[in-house]
Amino acid sequence: MEKARPGVVTWYRVYCGLMALLYFALAAAGIIGLFFMEELTSGSNAMSPLVALLMLLMWIALGLVFGAVFVAPFFLSRRPWAWIYHLVLIAIGMTSPCCMPASIPLLIFWLKQETREYFGRVH
Repeated sequence: MEKARPGVVTWYRVYCGLMALLYFALAAAGIIGLFFMEELTSGSNAMSPLVALLMLLMWIALGLVFGAVFVAPFFLSRRPWAWIYHLVLIAIGMTSPCCMPASIPLLIFWLKQETREYFGRVH
């Protein structure tokens, strides 16, 4: 018999979608910034071209990697190891004060037995 999906899973998917958008927006900002390198590196408060390039490349890399990490849950099966993967993504959100209001309630409900059983973690 198929277990009913806990409500926290729906909210978790919303969380992952928003986090993926946030990280892909960071990557897009890095790409757009590459087109404005001259403006970033000129003027009285300008940064050096190397620092600007490294910063923008880091934005692109982090945005793409973490964007993909937060898109992956939409394609993962319900396995015990997937529950842990999702838990780690919730914990990543807890590193930012802006994401804590979503991450803390998600964590509380994610740790409930109902959600563990849905992913096959029974103990």
